[in-house]
Amino acid sequence: MWLRAALVGGLALVGPLGTIPTPAAAENASDARAAAAAAAEAIDRLQPRVDAAVTAYERALEGLASDVTAGITANQFADEATRAHDRATRVAHQRLRALYMAGGQTGLLASVLDAQSPSDLARRIGNVGRVVDSDRNTTSEARLDAHAAAGVARARGNSADSATATVGDVESRLRDLTEVLEEAQSVLDALNVRARSLEDAERAAAALTAARAAADSARWNTAGTAQARGIPVTFLALYRSASATCPGLPWPVLAAIGQVESGHGSNPNDSYAGAQGPMQFLPSTFRAYGVDGDGDGQADIRNPADAIFSAANYLCANGAGKSDTRLLGAIWRYNHADWYVAMVLRIAGQIAARFGEPPVADYAPRST
Repeated sequence: MWLRAALVGGLALVGPLGTIPTPAAAENASDARAAAAAAAEAIDRLQPRVDAAVTAYERALEGLASDVTAGITANQFADEATRAHDRATRVAHQRLRALYMAGGQTGLLASVLDAQSPSDLARRIGNVGRVVDSDRNTTSEARLDAHAAAGVARARGNSADSATATVGDVESRLRDLTEVLEEAQSVLDALNVRARSLEDAERAAAALTAARAAADSARWNTAGTAQARGIPVTFLALYRSASATCPGLPWPVLAAIGQVESGHGSNPNDSYAGAQGPMQFLPSTFRAYGVDGDGDGQADIRNPADAIFSAANYLCANGAGKSDTRLLGAIWRYNHADWYVAMVLRIAGQIAARFGEPPVADYAPRST
């Protein structure tokens, strides 16, 4: 498009004798001021669309992090409640076992019969009852807490799964933002050097720069706050098995990519760019790197086993198992964005810590 405009503009400038005047010289100061003012007005009219596109992009990025944050927080609470119930049960069993080892019911009865007075008898009976009742109540309350926490985790998990944001959603919003910014930028690009230096044009250019900076900041802020979510059992097994086909590739990295690409398969919809399946492969890339992960004789881009084993194959082909530096490059090849690399590694690090795996390579978001 720019080439056609340049050619048309060049032909229009050809004079009767075939000379081409310099555009900056052909436009006087008054014309430059008018052009700068008109450009600023045009960009002012576009500003609401720019603001809306930036906001939509920021919300998509926040969704990529926040919908998993609620789920993991609920899951952590449920896990802790379950552990508390287990601890209470173990304590109760240990206490009862100790009582029986000391003489069982006969020992307890002997303790009561050794009472020196009616009041001492009542106290001893009460003490025995309180020991047993206290353990029973503690265990019962812990069990109720664990059931309640599990219910909250399921509810939040279902809510998150039903609205899982993915990298595809973010990229779609980025496309919308890029289009409106390019439209505004083209207005400035049409100005000559003299008009661009005037106050109105510089103000308009500053507004576009601020919009780009806001989008860039949102990317890195999200990369620095994203949280790992729970991993379905079937996907967990696939991530571990697939990583074994590429020695040196940490399975939490595969899991982190699976989370940001489709929420571990909960939102495998095709992206606007045509990426498909739970690991969001472009069909052309899958044709080159797709493998049969489940042994059924075919490689299916939408099949979780095939997609995850293919992702391991693609990362490995790009050096993911060789070194931390090659791993960073392989993740970047998966999605050409530095903030994406930072987010994947942050999530992978959390997964590794949760499962007691060795730490993965670090890639802190840059400052903006």
